[in-house]
Amino acid sequence: MRDELSPHHPGSEPLFTYREHQNRFQLTPASTALVLVDLQYGSAADGYGFNKVYRDLGYGDTVDGYIERLERTVIPNVQLLQRTFREFGASVIFLTVGTITGDYSDMTPRFRRAVAFWEARGVEPPYARFGTREMAVLESIAPAAGEPVIPKTGASGFTASPLERVLFNIGARSLVFGGVATNYCVQSTLRDASDRGFDCVLAEDACADATPAIHQVGVDSVSPFCRVESSAAIVDEISRPPPPAQPTPAEDQR
Repeated sequence: MRDELSPHHPGSEPLFTYREHQNRFQLTPASTALVLVDLQYGSAADGYGFNKVYRDLGYGDTVDGYIERLERTVIPNVQLLQRTFREFGASVIFLTVGTITGDYSDMTPRFRRAVAFWEARGVEPPYARFGTREMAVLESIAPAAGEPVIPKTGASGFTASPLERVLFNIGARSLVFGGVATNYCVQSTLRDASDRGFDCVLAEDACADATPAIHQVGVDSVSPFCRVESSAAIVDEISRPPPPAQPTPAEDQR
């Protein structure tokens, strides 16, 4: 028994090897959706949202590092995933975050207290409003015709938007996640997806957070709930022919 639980790589925890078995599944286009979280101007572009606030407060170096990862790593990998999913007929779904009512009354008390915090300091609250550029998906990864853009009013797409209904209607059973921030809205949505019975994959190089350290915390935190893969590995998997269907017992007897 102990041999069966032995680690597959140096430094891994033997007692958790079973998690690799939990996450053994193949992504197939017919039942897989790419879920892109909050890759909108208010969350992922310089001069908007928290990026503007933090730069104005003197954290320009942090913003520079975040924007550099987005432009050099995340966006190219998201584009790669989009091209492949579209080519093979898999679904692409976008989540955005902000207030739909415009006055933050549709957001949780946590967000409204944050709004009060910023307003008391004379700072425009860094939360997007529906219908503004801040809540629009980045042009470089713009949705194709017919791809849903689902606004949410909180961290998780499952508790603050109709995401689950959309996934049910399109027959998605496996989800690939990319977006921002790794340790916040991406993590929250992915964990909820896992608990609702979806097989999940995190495209690590299609995600970003304020700093590399915080990004890694997010990756480590979701790893019990999903596979963590590179975008290139996901592209290879979704492009692979599905495994042959297993014959039923009745077919075996023919």
